[in-house]
Amino acid sequence: MAIASSSSSAAYYSHNRNFTPPSFSFASPRQINASSAISFRPIKTRSPLRVVSMRRQSKATVVSGQSWEASIMDSKTPVLVEFYASWCGPCQMVHRVIDEIAGEYAGRLKCFVLNADQDPQITEEYEIKAVPIVLLFKNGQQLESVVGTMPKEFYVAAIERVLSSSS
Repeated sequence: MAIASSSSSAAYYSHNRNFTPPSFSFASPRQINASSAISFRPIKTRSPLRVVSMRRQSKATVVSGQSWEASIMDSKTPVLVEFYASWCGPCQMVHRVIDEIAGEYAGRLKCFVLNADQDPQITEEYEIKAVPIVLLFKNGQQLESVVGTMPKEFYVAAIERVLSSSS
């Protein structure tokens, strides 16, 4: 009895007269509803081909080293900061969770994202060695951190601890 490998499966499909290859259809940018939360933005590459990414509009505000002091340290409202990198797959999963949290905690918690590669001074100051990591601040003081990709409940528990703290 022979075990089929990927190369032998291709031979099977080419010799099987009943096999119909799957058909794919892709939506063009014009076919996508304008009210959807997806925007098309070109990705800068050296290739002459134009690459387009589909990014959803984020509910978390981008913060940088220049706006760190005013946005995070001087905030009267508790703050969540997600440190990420553009090349990091798990960061995309965490980003979706942070977007949900930003909507649910609007008015009680400010949510920010910081690209760790673009602001090395901030990442060094908070000793960020890996991404994704979420830091929670209250009155300019770091109170909680959640390292790695975790279920939403981990972030919510940390947020609730910060919101209920007296500092």
